[in-house]
Amino acid sequence: MIGKNKKGFSLIELLVAISFVAVIIVLTISISGHSFQLRRFNQERTQAIFDATEGIEAANLISWSNLSSGQYHPVVSGGTWNLASGSELLDGKYTRLLTVSDVYRASSTNGQVHGAIVATGGYLDPDTKKITVDITWPSAIGQEKSVALENFRYRWGATRWIQTDWSGGAGQNQWSDPTKFYTKDSGIDVSFAGTATLSAGHIDWTQATTTAYFDTPGNFDDTDVFEVNGIAYLVTENNPSGSEFYILDVSNIGSPVLISSLDIGDGVTSVVTQGNYAYLSTRGNNSEITVVDVSDRQNPHIIYTYNLPSNDDARDLVLNNSQVFVVQGANLYAFSLANPAAPLLLDSISVDDNAWELYLAENNVFIATQDSDKELQIIDATNPANLLPRGQYNLSGNLKATDVNVRGTRAYLATENNGSYPEFYVFDITDPSAPVLLGSYEVGESVHSFAIVGQYALLGTNFLDEELVVIDIANPAAITKISGFNLYGFVLGMSANCSVIYAATSGNQKEFFIIWTQVSNCGYSVAGTLESSTYDTGSNQTVYNWISWTGTMPDNTVMKFQLATSNDIGGPWNYAGPNGTAATYYTVGAHEYINYSQHVNQRYIRYKLFMSSTAELLAPVLEEVTISYSIN
Repeated sequence: MIGKNKKGFSLIELLVAISFVAVIIVLTISISGHSFQLRRFNQERTQAIFDATEGIEAANLISWSNLSSGQYHPVVSGGTWNLASGSELLDGKYTRLLTVSDVYRASSTNGQVHGAIVATGGYLDPDTKKITVDITWPSAIGQEKSVALENFRYRWGATRWIQTDWSGGAGQNQWSDPTKFYTKDSGIDVSFAGTATLSAGHIDWTQATTTAYFDTPGNFDDTDVFEVNGIAYLVTENNPSGSEFYILDVSNIGSPVLISSLDIGDGVTSVVTQGNYAYLSTRGNNSEITVVDVSDRQNPHIIYTYNLPSNDDARDLVLNNSQVFVVQGANLYAFSLANPAAPLLLDSISVDDNAWELYLAENNVFIATQDSDKELQIIDATNPANLLPRGQYNLSGNLKATDVNVRGTRAYLATENNGSYPEFYVFDITDPSAPVLLGSYEVGESVHSFAIVGQYALLGTNFLDEELVVIDIANPAAITKISGFNLYGFVLGMSANCSVIYAATSGNQKEFFIIWTQVSNCGYSVAGTLESSTYDTGSNQTVYNWISWTGTMPDNTVMKFQLATSNDIGGPWNYAGPNGTAATYYTVGAHEYINYSQHVNQRYIRYKLFMSSTAELLAPVLEEVTISYSIN
């Protein structure tokens, strides 16, 4: 007989199986119970957040005058939100408490509290409140729970009064025409649209003459010149055996004197100086930006170079107190001048085709490009770390722009020769995002460079017998030629003031020219004032935040402001500066805080402009003034 093995569950195995099933059942019940509690808690928390959000929104709708510091709960009365003392119970479960707290900030200037909000110390900000809404409730999970939301309520929403043109003239008592003002004295000139400056004497370019020359060594083109305070900084193409950077004393315009020179090692395309430094754009593949220390004019020396990404030449650069902008090929680069001896790259932007020349006006960089679809391009540099395209203009024909300039609300553009099309254009740039063509002028040849002096444009042309042409641009729709000059070479760069042109040319001899108008009364007025029209903010619950202005202020010139406010449209107008007295002035161009107590809760405002100059041939120029204010 053959036996068979039989297998079955032992008692132990049965007990193990039963235990396992029991554990699964217990876990299932436990998880189900926990899931139910979690769902209940999430429902409670959602309701609490809803109640807290409602409290924040109610606080935003309540009149500022009712937001005294304290603890409240929101109630609806007469169809509007109001505050009642203490907390409230919602749905018999949720306790809601709305707390209004004072806010303190880190800094105070002219009575205006500003800066970061601080937890301790600081200055009381009377125009900000902290709103906190706390919701507490006994949760279904057996614990006390809470939710809190915070928000800051600001008393004011800012509005701006801006004036960018004064050419409409005096006599406007109350603000209506944005080109007019109340009064000025004879020291102020507003004849050029978009600017206010000191009055100049008569300029007669028909009487101009060449007064002096300077011959740079070798047969190398002079490419650019920058003159300031009787010192001319001259740059040239590459001289393999000599210098490309020269410093000249031109205080005697009849006899320029060489102070020093410096070998840059490459051709230089442009030069601008500021303080103790000269900033150069060059053709060097490893040094497109070069900074020269000129604090000792007898011993200039290179202290910094920057290698831009490609091997294209850097064509031009412009700067203000904070940034320098340079073009290379199809790109514009922005650098910080926080350390003026070592610019730091902030951002770059493509302009699609070769950028040729730059002009910096306010927060916009104007570019003359070789792009036949947009010869004029405008880049928004409000944030130089985030350059943005702002505007452009496409001229008729297949044109290539060569130079650009801006005065007030007008931009000027020159081009290469292109048959029957003009080579000089004037635009209205009141809205930089949409330039409007105002007029043009048929030069008949390429324009290499140009400068604007008063109502005149000084054009460096490609004519062989009239390399410098002067035109009157006061009326852009009817531009007229004034005079022309036969020089030894084409004017590739120039620096000009009221009566003198410093010209860098392509001549093989006498490359540097000085041309003078031969008039003795060209100097600017010593001082002048302008008083604005009365501006109505519309409310006597007004706080004035800051004043800002843009323009140019050369060495030894002054531009400053005082403000007057009143609750009577007829005044009186008692002008005061940042400390609330007539002895001080607003002198900071970028957002200087207006004295709080002097002007708070005053409906009407005027500004007064003060200009002065001790520089015979230089004057400050105002292009825009902005006053920020807020109404409750």
